[in-house]
Amino acid sequence: MATRVNTRLLPEIKRYGAFDVSACFNCGNCTAVCPLSQDNDAFPRRMIRYAQLGLSDHLISNKELWLCQHCGECSETCPRQAGPAEFMAASRRYAISQFDPSGLARSLHLSTGRILLIMGVLGGIFASVLLWKSSGVPADSSAQFSTATMLDFVPFHVLHDVGMGLFALLGVIALMTLGNMLWMLAHAPVPGGVGQPDETPRRFPVGTALRAVGLTLSEVLLHRRQRDCDTEHSDVAPWPLRRWFLHLTMLVGFGGLAAATTLDFLFKDPDLHVMPWSPIRLLGIVSGLMFTYGTSAILIKRLVAQPHPDARATASQRYYAHTLKSDWLFLWLLWAVSVTGFILTAAIYLPVSAAWLYGVFLVHVVLAMELLILMPFTKFAHVFYRPVAIWYQHFRRLRQSAS
Repeated sequence: MATRVNTRLLPEIKRYGAFDVSACFNCGNCTAVCPLSQDNDAFPRRMIRYAQLGLSDHLISNKELWLCQHCGECSETCPRQAGPAEFMAASRRYAISQFDPSGLARSLHLSTGRILLIMGVLGGIFASVLLWKSSGVPADSSAQFSTATMLDFVPFHVLHDVGMGLFALLGVIALMTLGNMLWMLAHAPVPGGVGQPDETPRRFPVGTALRAVGLTLSEVLLHRRQRDCDTEHSDVAPWPLRRWFLHLTMLVGFGGLAAATTLDFLFKDPDLHVMPWSPIRLLGIVSGLMFTYGTSAILIKRLVAQPHPDARATASQRYYAHTLKSDWLFLWLLWAVSVTGFILTAAIYLPVSAAWLYGVFLVHVVLAMELLILMPFTKFAHVFYRPVAIWYQHFRRLRQSAS
């Protein structure tokens, strides 16, 4: 079987993040210190070698790319300062751009001008559609801000139809990009030099696949890999500021907000005022608190990180200091959606009549829609890719043990 060699692979990946694996002489130190490198999962050593040899298909088709949690142990102990952790992060961004046939992911990761242009165009389109049948800001300046007045400003049926359309489009894009990923995983060379996987047709083991789903959900929700990779004990960081906990608050908070929003759409009368302790509203408030805490803490840690970490920097400092413009876009977008949502929730339950709250509502909805539609093309895409890679690892292990 022919293997495609891309002689410009390393320079291309470097555009997605700073590293210098050309200095790597394949000593294996990174694999030795990696807490997740077990059995044949020899990362990041194997990934670096694929990049050095120009084997782009081999690189992006390996689940190890997504199992890495960027703990930074490898970069902290690398004798050549090759930056293997930064290389793995850049390779994930490169892989996202390769799974996306539209080229949008590449633009969002490599060009600040295109990021601003795309965000501006999308924001203008969403705002125009949402305000198409708007009744405007209430003429009575003393009118209290409420759910009902919000949905006069942006009609509920417009918000509902646009939201459902975006969810459908997101589903199509996610299936398309995940299909590309799974196809590459299934046809990737088997580690250990034993050739290509056996492609003999046989019945799909549904039971094994479902068991792998259960293991994946348990691992993702409990953040086992991130806790195994937690090296911040050297920073004496309390557990509420540990990377795994902050990531978990963002994940659970985002999931809770998505669930509360969906339940509102399905079961709540748009004009009905509910108390903050009602189940759906309480779910949204608690989830919003978790989400805002996680995004705010991560932004602060990145803002105060060393701008140019050297060899003496800890793994945690290296991680937070290595933030690209596309990462900043993703984090600030998450934070802005969260904070504007809290402002609106507070305003609904307080006797407030400020006209500027309708502008906050419009900004909140537009940013949430941009976040949703850009999910498969930004760093947010790991919400799809990482669980799929973990599922595939469990599925392959269970299938091999049963054979």
